[in-house]
Amino acid sequence: MAKPRVIREVRRDPLNRPPPQDISPHPWFTNETKVLYDEALRRGHRLEIYMSSLAEEKMREQSLRAAPRRLEVMGLLLGDVCSWGGRTYSIIRDVGTTDLENSPAKVKFDPSALPRLFNDLDRAGFDYVVVGWYHSHPGHTCFMSRVDLRTQKRAFTQGYHCSVVIDPVSREVRAFKLTGEGYSEVPFALVAPEALRFRRLKPLSSMGTEAETR
Repeated sequence: MAKPRVIREVRRDPLNRPPPQDISPHPWFTNETKVLYDEALRRGHRLEIYMSSLAEEKMREQSLRAAPRRLEVMGLLLGDVCSWGGRTYSIIRDVGTTDLENSPAKVKFDPSALPRLFNDLDRAGFDYVVVGWYHSHPGHTCFMSRVDLRTQKRAFTQGYHCSVVIDPVSREVRAFKLTGEGYSEVPFALVAPEALRFRRLKPLSSMGTEAETR
């Protein structure tokens, strides 16, 4: 299948808006992640990632459906990049995925299902930026494998890009960002979707750009 040809792109500046205030930790946080989350709030630091509970539910339910067969799942994180008080943060509003080629140790999009993924993204209903990706590690805990890290370095290199990893077996979730040659964990908060205002503009964007394809 031929890849879409990008014929135009427009770089978009971060939205100037304060971070959400009515937030909560994820119930699947590990003790270590909860410590990072509490410490960031105690010091008055704004978090780098805020996740709509709608997006969280979709990721969690997808990973739970595949958990009995120990199959990995994956998808794209759709949202906004915002700035406030000199600090940049991301909001994950929704997710995009399609049929997968997966096993207990690896996962990728089914190439034959990519047209459906692109069409679904076009119908997302808001002007999104791809702010990262998610995948599951059923029964293996949450970390970035060498393949995961290679994927991050190849496709998700912007400062706002993150990788959310879910283990539906041990009920664990963590988010990571690139740090030099490796990666580090970044705590995030859940936000009710009604607290987030969706911008209903052109819906097709990719990796921080708005793109028109043929």
